[in-house]
Amino acid sequence: MKIFIDFDDVLFNTKKFKDDYLEVFAAYGISKEVFERFYYDPQSVGGIKKYDPIRHIGRIFKKEKEIGKNLEKSVMDFVSDTSRYVFPDVTGFLKKFRKEELFIVSYSLTDFQKAKISNSGIGDFFKAIEIGSELKEKAVAGLIDREGIDLSKENVYFIEDRISHIESVKRKYPVIRTILLKRKEGRYADGKNELCDFEVENLEQAEKIILR
Repeated sequence: MKIFIDFDDVLFNTKKFKDDYLEVFAAYGISKEVFERFYYDPQSVGGIKKYDPIRHIGRIFKKEKEIGKNLEKSVMDFVSDTSRYVFPDVTGFLKKFRKEELFIVSYSLTDFQKAKISNSGIGDFFKAIEIGSELKEKAVAGLIDREGIDLSKENVYFIEDRISHIESVKRKYPVIRTILLKRKEGRYADGKNELCDFEVENLEQAEKIILR
C-alpha cells in the first residue's frame, strides 16, 4: 500500500496558520488589506503564484528596509515551530501505517513551504516529501518513478482537499483511489465529482476507507 497525502488543509491547519501569520505583520502596523495586496509577486511567471515572505516584506517596506529586516526575523521565528498547526487527528492516522507507505505531496516549491513542513514535527512519519510548483500529477509521477511503485500490484491512495489536483492525478493514473478531504476548517469549498472516489471530513473517516 502507498498513500500520497497533501499537506495544507489536510495535515496542517493552514487557515489558522495564516490568521496567526497575519498577526505577525499586524504587530508592525500592517493591515490585512496591505498584507493581501502585496502577498503575491506581480511578476509571477506563467500565472503560477508562489509565496516568498522575503519578497512579500520587501514589497511592503520598499523604503523602510530596517523595519523590513526586523519583520523578516519575526517571520522566521514564527515559522521555526509549526507543530501547533498540525490537525489533532493526524498523528493517530499516521501511526496506523508504516513509514514506507506514506508520502507528502505538497504545492508551492519555496523555502517558506519547506520550513512549514519540516518544522511541523511530522516529517519522520513519511518515506519522502515531494514539493512541486505545478499540479500534483507531476509530483506523484516523480515519486512513483523514484520509489519504483508498481501500480498494478499496490493499492495507492491520494488524499487531497483541492479538486483540481485530484482531477490531474486521477486522469493520469485512473487506478489511484482518490479521497477528497473536506475539513470544516478548510479554506476551500470544492465539491466531489466523478474523479473523486471518496469524500471524507477527517482522517478518521479516510482511515476506515483505506483499512476496510
